[in-house]
Amino acid sequence: MASQLKRGQPGSITLIGAGNLASALGPALRKAGYRIDAVASRNMPESRKRAARLAKKTGAKLLMLEDVVPISNITWICHTDDALNSTARLLAKHAGWKNKIVLHSSGALTSDVLAPLKRAGAHVASLHPMMTFVPGTTPDLSKVPFAVEGDAKAVAAARQIVRRLGAEVFTIKKQNKVLYHALGSFSSPMVVAALVTAERVGQAAGLSRAQSRKIIGPILHQTLRNYLQRGPAAAFSGPIKRGDLDTVRRHLRELKRVPEAGEVYRALVKSGMRDLPAKKKKELLELLAAD
Repeated sequence: MASQLKRGQPGSITLIGAGNLASALGPALRKAGYRIDAVASRNMPESRKRAARLAKKTGAKLLMLEDVVPISNITWICHTDDALNSTARLLAKHAGWKNKIVLHSSGALTSDVLAPLKRAGAHVASLHPMMTFVPGTTPDLSKVPFAVEGDAKAVAAARQIVRRLGAEVFTIKKQNKVLYHALGSFSSPMVVAALVTAERVGQAAGLSRAQSRKIIGPILHQTLRNYLQRGPAAAFSGPIKRGDLDTVRRHLRELKRVPEAGEVYRALVKSGMRDLPAKKKKELLELLAAD
């Protein structure tokens, strides 16, 4: 199979892995004009089952990871961060990587983790979609920003993929990837962590978790709309902004009934007051420290 493509022409892709990200990428890439040659799986029952489903959906053949050879123009590794280096070393044992494109989708690791494949002649890059991928959901990838860094030829191929997906792509410096990935953590999993803490506070107030979610829903949706449309300062409200010291004092006292909730409350208030409008900031900080 030709390894060089005419400018703008979609190529063929092998997907390594069939988890939540790959399961969203595969159909989207096929719709964007790419041929999915193969979906590769670890030789474990659940992994094989997921890969078989994705291979069927994308018209690809199912391969075991140890059998993958560079049959496609592009190989996109969708394994976890901890597995990337070992996957790269395993793939590099096969010949034929010269002038092939290899991508990985880690937000925290750079393209350097693909060094074994680069030494084998491949052009390598990281291409990370800033989105949450969980079972049972399929995000619209045209609305997802992608961060890219790596070798020039691999970056060019990655940019072409993102354009064909209808999304936006930007360059991230290698030294900034970990903090960039931490941004994603603050934007999704830590939001969920804050919300599950809120559920525990609701339980302490006599509400079920389902009741708490029903109560949280409208205010959370409006807060996100306010933040996205008007920015953080305009979206900020409540006793911290007003400088209601007695209310904050009561919050802190009662939150002692809920494990870890007081620590979360104090940390978020202290961090937020660096950038958000709040009256009596000095007094609030003294109150948090005294508590």
